[in-house]
Amino acid sequence: MEEKKAVQKAFGQVLVELRKEKNLKQAELAELSYMDVTYISDLERGLYMPSLHTLLKLAQGLGESFEEMARKIEIKVNRNPDSDLGDMD
Repeated sequence: MEEKKAVQKAFGQVLVELRKEKNLKQAELAELSYMDVTYISDLERGLYMPSLHTLLKLAQGLGESFEEMARKIEIKVNRNPDSDLGDMD
């Protein structure tokens, strides 16, 4: 269960970073990704584990490749000393 939380938290952090890099507000990303703004907020706070479909929609909304998003999440998880995932390479 802790592993899942570590990934959710890392995903949320990456989502915030990418959104801010693109100078988007949560509402704008929600519109571009065809999602509700409250769901974007919940994802950014690490409350949910997004589905593959959701990840793809977010990547498209951010103008980011899915692979690049996944790489950034992996890097964050590997840098977290509290993560039980170890090195995912």
